[in-house]
Amino acid sequence: MKRHTLIEYCLLIFFSGIYFAFLGFQSKGFTFIIGVIFLYVLINIATKRMLPSYIQLDKKVGIWKTVSIIIGSVFLTMLVLTILVM
Repeated sequence: MKRHTLIEYCLLIFFSGIYFAFLGFQSKGFTFIIGVIFLYVLINIATKRMLPSYIQLDKKVGIWKTVSIIIGSVFLTMLVLTILVM
């Protein structure tokens, strides 16, 4: 997997988790879909504009590192949500 795609996935997991937690899954239909699309577009634009100046995006990342980083982003999302609830 390319580093750019991995960073997009991790940011999408993090911000989607925050978005779903604050919505409480109460939003239905059109507003929910618009919110998810808005998050994806915002993350996509942000990574394409900001990241190339900091890191090399076309570098490949190994499968074990990819899996561990995605699991780490899920763990970080749950940790932030737990801290916000306290």
